[in-house]
Amino acid sequence: MAVDPGRVRVGLAVSDETRTISQPHLTLIRSGDRALLDAIARVVREQQVVGVVVGLPLRMSGERGPEAAAAAELGRMIASATGLGVGFCDERLTTKQAEKEMLGHGESRRRRREAGDRVAAALLLQGVLGGGPVLAW
Repeated sequence: MAVDPGRVRVGLAVSDETRTISQPHLTLIRSGDRALLDAIARVVREQQVVGVVVGLPLRMSGERGPEAAAAAELGRMIASATGLGVGFCDERLTTKQAEKEMLGHGESRRRRREAGDRVAAALLLQGVLGGGPVLAW
């Protein structure tokens, strides 16, 4: 499963059983850490998730700022709540790429806002499934 963290919305994506194809799954609205972690743990159980990758919002220079620290903390909380291993992947430009893909499919602005985070999570997961690097914090 991939998690695209945000201050307001958190996108989730899962893969098929063969771990070949990622699929946008769900967008969660953040209303507090406990509710968010409960919702993520529920998806982990329902989808029989075996590992989690969290998008790490690095700066364009590659440096880690406060957003990356917040994503790392979320990853630690997910690991604690689910008992799963959590890795991190560079998420620079995934939101823009998701927006571009959805624009290409003629999605409305409202639909792009609603689905963008889970589409970005699917792009993160597809990169990892394709052999992209998983980073340690």
